Amino acid sequence: MERIDAIFRFVDYVLKGFLMYGVFMVIERLRPAEPNQPLRHLIFNLKWYIVYTLLAFLMNAIGIATLVELISSRLGGAYFVFPQPRNWIETAIGIIIYFLIVDFFYYWIHRFQHTNSFLWEQHKFHHSEVSLNVTSTRRVHWLEEPLILFLLVLPMNVLFHIEPIKAGFLTFIEILWLQFIHANLRLGAGNLSTIIVSPQYHRIHHSFQPEHIDKNYALFFPIWDIIFGSYYHPQKGEFPPTGLTTEETHNNLWVATILPFQGWFKLIKLQSRKPKKIRS
Repeated sequence: MERIDAIFRFVDYVLKGFLMYGVFMVIERLRPAEPNQPLRHLIFNLKWYIVYTLLAFLMNAIGIATLVELISSRLGGAYFVFPQPRNWIETAIGIIIYFLIVDFFYYWIHRFQHTNSFLWEQHKFHHSEVSLNVTSTRRVHWLEEPLILFLLVLPMNVLFHIEPIKAGFLTFIEILWLQFIHANLRLGAGNLSTIIVSPQYHRIHHSFQPEHIDKNYALFFPIWDIIFGSYYHPQKGEFPPTGLTTEETHNNLWVATILPFQGWFKLIKLQSRKPKKIRS
């Protein structure tokens, strides 16, 4: 019975994901940043979404999500307690503060994924996307699931105690926002680019142009890029091509699955070839 329930939850999650993708795909056609993207790229991302979701479900089934919940409960939690909002203004302020803190953790996880060789081998699949669009949102290696659980979800669970219904609402906003900033939309924030992340802002992050590399890590608020020196202000009409500096796309399910393991093996081989220091 539990297996049947798990299968239904998996299918339900995939169908809801496809539905949200479908809405954004329609919106993308109104004003695309990159017209006429190859259909095969989109189809690959949809197939990968199924693989990613399946493996994420399996990882949670073996207890990764449960372990995160156990650790967070042991560490106490609820260091930030917001008073019950009395009106919509206080509610909005509370949500902004929450996502500002989420973005702080996300910023550093994301930055380390680019600056640490080990984490980059896991993350570069996401950046091999040459047709950035809403389906690129979950074009990430499935090993990022435990990474996000332990380095983002865990600290947020320790800092906050949120009722399940409210937590579900906040998670929905985050998923929706991720899809929005990855969308193939010719849409920037203009003079508000220092305040809020836009599809143009995040497209700059995916660009392989030298001036754009390792810029604009933030998910919601550019303030963390500004403070920590990784901010790039999008110019009017600047919607560069995306992908890696090489022509790698990794648009193959097996290739994408083993990609980080191949990278790690090469790193280990390079490390082993380094001459050892001889003590005098």
